Amino acid sequence: MLMFRRARQQTARITVGSMADRAISRESNLRYIYHSSDINCSNQLRMRKAPFFRLCAIFRERNLLLDNIHTSIDEQVAMFLLVVGHNQRYRTLQPIFRRSIEVISRYFKAVLYAIGELRDEMIRPPSNHCHHKIQESTRFNPYFKVIIFANKYKQSM
Repeated sequence: MLMFRRARQQTARITVGSMADRAISRESNLRYIYHSSDINCSNQLRMRKAPFFRLCAIFRERNLLLDNIHTSIDEQVAMFLLVVGHNQRYRTLQPIFRRSIEVISRYFKAVLYAIGELRDEMIRPPSNHCHHKIQESTRFNPYFKVIIFANKYKQSM
């Protein structure tokens, strides 16, 4: 028993230094994504900074997403937007966010559920109205000619 205790005391302890380095690099990556220019934020998240932070504020106000000690709502929404906006796999986001695939998947699903809760306000139902630029353009007209003709035919009846 005494030998076991000595062996246990002599083994090297795991330090948390690598986790601190990971947190620093994660923060610098996040700062680069949504605290730099509007163009960079738009390229990364497919959304400018103002609407991004407004969307995060809506989630925060309605308690659809919660900040916790490990991830902020901004980071959760950024993960979601990178997956959806660039058709990325979770594995490609691992070096950016310094998170495991399981954590990225969990927050992706949470944000997807939160956006689903906003469906009545954010998602418009489809309409049969054709935009006048598409209707008058010769570039799009051959493709939408059947739809335009069908809509005019329905209206005349």
